[in-house]
Amino acid sequence: MKKIVSLLLAAMMLFGATACGSQEPAAPTLKEGVTLQSIVDSISEEYEFSMPGALDETMLTDLLGINTDDVEDYAGNITMVMVSADNLIAVKAKEGKLETVQKALEDRLAFVNQSFQQYLPEQYSKAQAGKVFTVGDYAFLVIMGRMDHDPAAEVAEIEEKIKGNFDNVA
Repeated sequence: MKKIVSLLLAAMMLFGATACGSQEPAAPTLKEGVTLQSIVDSISEEYEFSMPGALDETMLTDLLGINTDDVEDYAGNITMVMVSADNLIAVKAKEGKLETVQKALEDRLAFVNQSFQQYLPEQYSKAQAGKVFTVGDYAFLVIMGRMDHDPAAEVAEIEEKIKGNFDNVA
């Protein structure tokens, strides 16, 4: 009888551990009706962006060094003038490729910083305030903001607006 009770208790403990075990929270997803392109468009309209050029496959691979095989979706604007640091890039990485995409965006941020280090102090300040961040499998590069505003505050505000387009953000 003791063996049966012991077995039943062990089975109940095992069932209890698996039933309320370590369920991971749902990964962040874009809210219904939101796309990476709609995020880029709304941010680019609200904040100043000098001569935006839409991010295409050639820019993704040649300029950013991101392999299209590592990407599910992307959108962005990169300034087409040499006197602006503006970049707004959004990439949804394929499973297991987020770090690769994030590194490429960090490299782009470093390149833009270096480009303006000795040239155009206002753009250098904007580049220094730039940020790469992730939301789930999505990676973002933000270097932009309105003139006569604190660049770091602008980037922080843009980051919050981007995160507001997602469900399940921690």
